[in-house]
Amino acid sequence: MKSTFRKTYARSLVLLAVGIIAAIGVAHADGWWDDYEQLAQKTELEQLHATFHASISVHDPVNLDSPAVITQRTRDILALWSKDAELTVIGTTTTAGNYIGNGDPEDPATCPIPSLDTSAAGKQGTLCTFFKYVAGGLQPANRLVSLSPAYKTKYVPVKDGDSQWKSSVYFECHYFDVSLNPATGQPFWTAKSHVYLSGEGKKINGKWLLTKVSSAAVGIPIP
Repeated sequence: MKSTFRKTYARSLVLLAVGIIAAIGVAHADGWWDDYEQLAQKTELEQLHATFHASISVHDPVNLDSPAVITQRTRDILALWSKDAELTVIGTTTTAGNYIGNGDPEDPATCPIPSLDTSAAGKQGTLCTFFKYVAGGLQPANRLVSLSPAYKTKYVPVKDGDSQWKSSVYFECHYFDVSLNPATGQPFWTAKSHVYLSGEGKKINGKWLLTKVSSAAVGIPIP
């Protein structure tokens, strides 16, 4: 009788141990998969970041970009924002304020000139307004390149209650004038402006888009 009890008890312990090990394995597997998913989302967000800087930077610093190229660059950067996105430019200039909604650079109805309404509740125009008329990198006469320190860039992608990905977003844009020095034939690399973008992004229909962002001047990018 005792022998039977011991065998049954020993078998139960073995089954319990196997169950615990399996549970731990599943937990570790879930943790690994969560880490993998988050890394994949960060990679996609970094591509958004790269496209932003490529679009805001001049493509032909010697001859200047043609109007068609600037229009395409503007469309490329607007494609990184949701249709109802909001950009708030913090500052004291006449172009500070809120830019709400997307737009098309060749449609005056969705891409009006800045209203010069800098009030907290006001609206300067759309995102298209900002990038077509305000953003230095997209002005036809400028030869600006935007650089961004990788060690200042940060995303924290998480899933919300509806299992939709969202993320905080932070990166900096350091603009340099790459006009050629006629004496040397090399770019001047003159520092022109330094700003940050901080806000939120969401994955909408399988694509990461910026949704609500603020921007202001930033100092030296100290790690």
